[in-house]
Amino acid sequence: MVVDTTYYDLLGVLPDAKDIDIKKAYRKKSIQEHPDKNPNDPSATERFQAISQAYQVLSSQELRAKYDKFGKEEAVPKEGFEDAAEQFSMIFGGDAFASYIGELTLLKNLQKTEELSAEDELEKKEEKEKAGDTAAQEVGEKSASDGAASPEVAASKVLLTDGAAAEAAATTQKKSEDEKSKKKTKLEAFEEEQRLEKEKTIEELAKTLIGRLSILTESAYDQPCKDSFEKKFEEEANMLKMESFGLDILHTIGEVYCEKAQIFLKSQLVWGFGGVFHSLKAKGGVVMDTLKTVSAALDAQNTMQELEKLKTAAESKDVLRDEKGHEIPKPSAEEVAQFEQLLMGKVLSAAWHGSKFEIMSTLRGVCDKVLTDDTIDRHSKVRRAQTLNLLGKVFRRAYRTKVEQEEAQVFEELVADATKKRSKHK
Repeated sequence: MVVDTTYYDLLGVLPDAKDIDIKKAYRKKSIQEHPDKNPNDPSATERFQAISQAYQVLSSQELRAKYDKFGKEEAVPKEGFEDAAEQFSMIFGGDAFASYIGELTLLKNLQKTEELSAEDELEKKEEKEKAGDTAAQEVGEKSASDGAASPEVAASKVLLTDGAAAEAAATTQKKSEDEKSKKKTKLEAFEEEQRLEKEKTIEELAKTLIGRLSILTESAYDQPCKDSFEKKFEEEANMLKMESFGLDILHTIGEVYCEKAQIFLKSQLVWGFGGVFHSLKAKGGVVMDTLKTVSAALDAQNTMQELEKLKTAAESKDVLRDEKGHEIPKPSAEEVAQFEQLLMGKVLSAAWHGSKFEIMSTLRGVCDKVLTDDTIDRHSKVRRAQTLNLLGKVFRRAYRTKVEQEEAQVFEELVADATKKRSKHK
């Protein structure tokens, strides 16, 4: 018997729900109530935060036990509740993959970039207005000084007032631009900060990967050692594959590991032609990944616009007519709901493509660090590349059984559904 069911009600589950059901319910609800999906609903953010808090309590055995027994007041995390947006960002693998791919920040940084860009534009506008005011003030002071002189001198200088104003404004503007060029805009400073942070992350992830590979590279490096290495990471892959998009992330990691290892190993052959071929092929893959990311984002945006039109038509009090003037029925609530479901999948699909692009970019940087390590000799580099290739193959062949697939997160089903419908409409 629980003293309060508010959190369970928010997620739409019973008090005896299993952990996996609570996780599924949270992720489904968080997508439905995400502020980006409800731009015209001011209360969406509040609901989104409430759902996040409910999950943070019910996903912890300790906090859930306290909540069931004492209620909300006694079930607050020691560090306080995490921000709902941060909690939501755990959708793609969560902390389980952090030591492989780091923190995914692309989607979060896009919003920050837009905000800083707007702030810079506002500052630029204010500085321009300030420069104009300063120039006007200087001309005014000069005119006052001229007025104190003889009438003849003042009259002759009146003719120069317009030119003086223009010259003063130009001088002030140039000073402002010179000062601005010496200091970075907020956006430039943020981008520089993110670049340095990225380098630091790649450095740390490279050290971690070298440690993983050393399990085999620092061993006898015989077949039993290789078999043991494979078995160890097969077990790890079996746990990681059940995270949100876990299987996709594993396959992505495996793909980059194999790609980078093969480029390096082929480059060690005579003339290194094989490495050049694989490198060109990899660059082509980067272009395709970019196109897929942009395409998914545009598709989600277009679907969102179509949904807005559909809702407007459904709520309109006027008679709807087609291009020929014939009366047509208004969209039903069911049709709107189906379109919302489609949008949900496409938004998620765009988010996944963006995250995958970031993951691959980070991993390529990590692999380059690992395979161009000047602290080891050529023989050790080759062995490290061979081990990286072996680990990549382990991750690439990870799969879910039928039962495991049924337990997979609802998000993956939404993406698959959206992809199917998208292909159907083309």
